[in-house]
Amino acid sequence: MTGTTAKAYLYERLMEPLRGCKGLNIYRHDLMHRVMSMPDLEVRERLEHLNQLGHKS
Repeated sequence: MTGTTAKAYLYERLMEPLRGCKGLNIYRHDLMHRVMSMPDLEVRERLEHLNQLGHKS
């Protein structure tokens, strides 16, 4: 998985529980900016942590 793909996947995983919530445009923009500015290694570590918590992939 490339760094960009991992970042997109992490963003989607973090946004999944918030689908359908209104008024989150600022939060979405901030979250996307934060994820895209993370180093690739940190993104992979966070994805691994989500997997260890038992979230679906």
